[in-house]
Amino acid sequence: MEVNSTTLVNLLGVGRADDHDHDHDHDDHEEDETESIVFAKCTAMFVLFFVSMVCGMAPFKLAQWFKWTDKAADAKATLLVSLLLSFGGGALLCTTFQHLLPEINETILHLTEAGLMPQLSFSLGEFLMCAGFFIIYFVEELVHLYLHRHERKMNDAKINELEVAGGAIMRGTHARESIIMRKKNSEIRNGSISTADLISNDLENQKRGIATETEVVRSSSQHPHDHHVHHHIPPTDIDDGNLVSSIRGLLIVLALSVHELFEGLAVGLEGSTSTVWLMFGAVSAHKFVIAFCVGVELIVARTKFWLAVAYIFTYSVVSPMGIGIGILLSNGSASDSTQVVSVVLQGLASGTLLYVIFFEVLSKERSGLWQYLAVFVGFFFMFGIKFLTGHGHSHSHAVVDGGDDHDHDHDHDHDSH
Repeated sequence: MEVNSTTLVNLLGVGRADDHDHDHDHDDHEEDETESIVFAKCTAMFVLFFVSMVCGMAPFKLAQWFKWTDKAADAKATLLVSLLLSFGGGALLCTTFQHLLPEINETILHLTEAGLMPQLSFSLGEFLMCAGFFIIYFVEELVHLYLHRHERKMNDAKINELEVAGGAIMRGTHARESIIMRKKNSEIRNGSISTADLISNDLENQKRGIATETEVVRSSSQHPHDHHVHHHIPPTDIDDGNLVSSIRGLLIVLALSVHELFEGLAVGLEGSTSTVWLMFGAVSAHKFVIAFCVGVELIVARTKFWLAVAYIFTYSVVSPMGIGIGILLSNGSASDSTQVVSVVLQGLASGTLLYVIFFEVLSKERSGLWQYLAVFVGFFFMFGIKFLTGHGHSHSHAVVDGGDDHDHDHDHDHDSH
């Protein structure tokens, strides 16, 4: 009996040792997996930032080669810029309705099932999108209201100076310009005006300012006593144009950056190396295209170069920031309030993208069937990327589910396909 007891103890001891070794190996495996996940996320951070910067700055070099900003540039260059913007609009359209909105709705469903959000009689995802749309619409109209008042004051001051400087010969020209400007001001007072109209008006004012300055210089050569007046005109147009283009570029970049922040957050919250690389491919594919289109948009808006660099830097850095936040959250546990706030902000961000698509891109470009084809190709280019990556289900519920459960469910879904 003693022998049997000793044998039993020895067997139990060996069993415990085997269990201990197994647990130790399991812990080592988990540590290796964690390190590989963090490495994948850090790699995604650096690649997203640097490649986005390159794609965003590339249009400025192309603009120099093809002379996009040259006033004497042929119609082909103008058409190319228009098609690129339309392509970006199509890519954003697919991103919003085929990628972001379904993920928002699925995340809301998970939060509702977990009891973190109430059961509502309407679709909360679409409501948040509309709310974000109206918020950015209201903010931009406030900006336009300020710019319109500023422009009216500058135009009135410019007309008064030119009428004094130009003499009898110039009065007819200034009267016509005054009628044109007052007509535009009355149109502004009678209704809303898009950002595209602001830019086109700004460019027309710049051209009129250049032409008027030339006429005043020519007049001053005949009337030397008036030579000092025309020096005060160009800075007004330049400052006003810079203000318009700078705010417009800022609105576009901020609207896109909110979405990109949560795209990066989604990558940072993934629980396995394979899904990190999968999400990185899906996010980077459209981020790089959009970064290029943002650069083109800033060129069209005639934004100062240093401001354009700052905007592109902002757009490029938000996704890596989101990944970093996701890494911190995945190591800890996100609170209930953080989960709810996250999905609400994502919904509002989708509304800002909706505004950018229809008000800032598609409504501005008028290139007939060429524009339609560019939007069509941009949409299905992004749709093809989404289809090929096979990332059809939501990744945002990583905030709701625990790490082990998420990994199990995620792997199971892929095996089923």
